[in-house]
Amino acid sequence: MGLLRDLLTLTKPKITLLNVASALACYVASGGAPLGLPLLGALGYAAAGGASALNNALDADLDAKMRRTARRPVPSGRVGRGTALLLGVALTSASTLLALVLFNPLTALSMLLGALSYVLLYTLYLKRRTDLNIVIGGVAGSFPPLAGSAAAAGTFTPISVAVALLVLLWTPGHFWSLAIRASEDYRRAGLPMMPVTRGVRATALAIAASNALLLACWAALALLLKDPVPFLLTTSVPTAMLALETVRLLRRPDEANAWRSFKLSSPWLLFVLVGIVLPPLAA
Repeated sequence: MGLLRDLLTLTKPKITLLNVASALACYVASGGAPLGLPLLGALGYAAAGGASALNNALDADLDAKMRRTARRPVPSGRVGRGTALLLGVALTSASTLLALVLFNPLTALSMLLGALSYVLLYTLYLKRRTDLNIVIGGVAGSFPPLAGSAAAAGTFTPISVAVALLVLLWTPGHFWSLAIRASEDYRRAGLPMMPVTRGVRATALAIAASNALLLACWAALALLLKDPVPFLLTTSVPTAMLALETVRLLRRPDEANAWRSFKLSSPWLLFVLVGIVLPPLAA
């Protein structure tokens, strides 16, 4: 059971399930058949989880230097790097091929591009070279909503494109908030995260700018919905809370406020995804 638990950990379940949720939300919003939901969920988890396993294998040298990640399966020695690589390749390849057969080429391509952008663009290149790594590399999280729309409608619907943009804008604020709290870890590992290269105050300003764009995208998404009332009822309070936490962090940029902002950002995104699917489910 210990090995199975470690293999599951390699897939980073929390962030992977959030990716899957964005795919399923756009699948439902695009008119997808209910029978396809569990299949898309399984393939989406395999694609994103496989990419995370590859990330774990390729980042093992960095993870070993950071207190927050040193006990992960690969740097701790509980799982070999080769095993993690094999798991990642197997999951990513299988999910792509099955999506091609069971859904359509656009769904398979979206899943594959999401995995490749996370592994090749972010993990191997951007993460170690620029403090804008998460801004550009965040494009990986934009592919699951597109895959969900493609699986349902065979194309990218306006709502799925808006959600993809929303996830792209959500990513910097989420991970920069974590980076403020873990800045000493990143400094120790030699990673150019923004709190290390430009300082905490500059990072708080960047989070505020990113979240301002995020809230504008949230408003635009509401305008795209045929019935925005359920969406607004579901998301207005969490959105106000996110805005308040952003202002709090801007006024006092410290680890405590950054951690509150980080802990709020994922639930906020879940509320948005729930708000998107309420009208189709009620129809």
